[in-house]
Amino acid sequence: MLSNAYAAVYFTCADDGIGRFDRSMLSQQDLMELFIFCLNEPEKICGSRDDPDDVCEWKGVTCNADGEVEKFEWTEKYEDGTGTLGFEFLPCSMKSLLMWNNALSGTIQLADLPGKMEEVYLFDNQIKGSLDLDRLPAAVRALSLSNNKFNGDIYIRKPSERSRNFISHR
Repeated sequence: MLSNAYAAVYFTCADDGIGRFDRSMLSQQDLMELFIFCLNEPEKICGSRDDPDDVCEWKGVTCNADGEVEKFEWTEKYEDGTGTLGFEFLPCSMKSLLMWNNALSGTIQLADLPGKMEEVYLFDNQIKGSLDLDRLPAAVRALSLSNNKFNGDIYIRKPSERSRNFISHR
């Protein structure tokens, strides 16, 4: 089943005429599989890479009463916690992303966070690049990105009290 999802994602991302990836095209199960398969040893989260457990049974996943993913916690793996982050694969229902004290690398696109996201803790990793705080979802009330390898610009059109609080811990 996931192979069809990979085909849909590849097709969607490979064809410029189609546009941005639309997370509503896939189930929460498929989205979370795509998200964790970019991490080191995803089978420690989902059971089996070939036949993953139901997403609400995964280690570090919290679902609400309707079976929607609201929280993912994958912390303190240190040098064993490698991988990259594709926020576009997080389900729309996601409110909390906790992935600190790992060795996550690559860049992040804050605009790809789900609109319901309230807290993002990615401190003590190896994430690099620029940050566009103007594109941060409005629901985010806590953002911790300290002790990473950011080397680009921080984009803010008009600093608000909220964005000043976020950048004060750079």
